[in-house]
Amino acid sequence: MTSQKIILIVEDNEINRAMLRGILESEYKVLEAPNGLEALKVLNDQKDNVSLILLDIVMPVMDGYTFLSILKNDPSISSIPVIVATQNDNESDEVAALSHGATDFVAKPYRPQIILHRVASIISLRESAAMINQFRYDRLTSLYSKEFFYRRVREELQAHPDREYDMLCSNIENFKLISDILGVPAGDQLLISV
Repeated sequence: MTSQKIILIVEDNEINRAMLRGILESEYKVLEAPNGLEALKVLNDQKDNVSLILLDIVMPVMDGYTFLSILKNDPSISSIPVIVATQNDNESDEVAALSHGATDFVAKPYRPQIILHRVASIISLRESAAMINQFRYDRLTSLYSKEFFYRRVREELQAHPDREYDMLCSNIENFKLISDILGVPAGDQLLISV
């Protein structure tokens, strides 16, 4: 059994927040915040757990655009997708939301099936991207994996054949011996340190 995904609703209007909660709570665990500042506090505690944010734009204390700017400049939370919800269904509002880093845009009044499908699609895309990202980076060192590194080098060399490059390569002599004698955790720590 998989655990429920967590959605953070950031909406100052209690009725709208209750409507969104009613739409989402059968499929997701729902957290709520009445403004952007409170949402940042929730994210501080739950940043590794929140799968998606539904965000109102017009709110007191901290509006949605300010929240989006802070979110997108914080690497620990910048990958959380955001669907912006607003009363205005005009192109300029949608462009403004998307240009501030929103993933998608929905207009009020809320249409439950549209919201559920968009939320599910965006979460699925984020999970797929995360799986791909796992293959790009070594889990232990957070460096490019060997295969991804080779591919990136090949792309760079093909894109700029006239450039000169320097490459530094290192090897830990007798690493297997170190790992065998001191144990795998010590070997892992050595790799992280280097």
